[in-house]
Amino acid sequence: MSVSAKSLLENLPLVTSLDELYSVATILGRNSANAFESLAEEMATTQNPETARMLKGLAVTENAQIEFVAERAYDVGAKVDAHVEGLSFGQDLRSDLARENADNTYLLTPYRAIQLAVISKERVFEILSTIAGKQEDAVVRQHAEELARRILSEISELRLHRRRASRSEVKTAVQEATHGAVPADMKHFASIVETIHAIIRTITVIIRDTWAPTMTGNTKSVLQGLLEDFSDFPDAVVADDEWQALKAKIRQDNDSLFPALTFLLRELESASDLFLYYAEKSGSEEIANASQVKAARYISRITKIRDELDLHLSK
Repeated sequence: MSVSAKSLLENLPLVTSLDELYSVATILGRNSANAFESLAEEMATTQNPETARMLKGLAVTENAQIEFVAERAYDVGAKVDAHVEGLSFGQDLRSDLARENADNTYLLTPYRAIQLAVISKERVFEILSTIAGKQEDAVVRQHAEELARRILSEISELRLHRRRASRSEVKTAVQEATHGAVPADMKHFASIVETIHAIIRTITVIIRDTWAPTMTGNTKSVLQGLLEDFSDFPDAVVADDEWQALKAKIRQDNDSLFPALTFLLRELESASDLFLYYAEKSGSEEIANASQVKAARYISRITKIRDELDLHLSK
């Protein structure tokens, strides 16, 4: 059963006892754990063992939270299986953003898996905080606030892991080449843009040349459109040793067109995320505006690559 986060908050069930409160916390935790376990299983079809391990770890952490709730409920004599009107096991309580990311499983990386966990935890925190804010019973409110504070602590920990994941060994070529530092001026920004464009064009050309015999006309058109988008930078911008390294990596890690397109898509996503990060963090309005333009440029092509992957999945 799917329910939007907004509608759930607007129609949050009235919690009048510790039985209901701890049952709500258990339902929220179990639904999150089930979502992570299900996604981990789906990773087997996307050749993504790193993300599968991350998701399994998140499920283990979520199950530990469920055990904490059960122990705390036992201490105060509360139930964890009371009926709560309007809330049940199996509901999808994630935000639309989290749901969209999870549905595109071939985009999931360890970083994105943690991002899904952060979004889920933020939703649970919001629900528990709302229950506490509307609560007239002082004891129930105290326990709701205690549970919400614990969730907030978990969110902080997840954010720390997310930052570590973004610097992990499993990095995109864009991340490795740019290091994520916010450019100091437009000259620095232009240099980063040139590097990113060269990487994207190089990967696109390698994929086009390597898997040309197995491509449909539409796939060729999509890749050609990507090259035309970035025609202001020639294919040979990257040094020959970098070209050969990228070529070897793509061929080694991808044994067919589908995973190769996934590889390209992740690089495009990485570039878009980087530019959005610049737009948010830069103190220069000129750099922020230019970053937003670049991000939009990549997103327009991300959609087309994603459509091609959808077509491959549907066959």
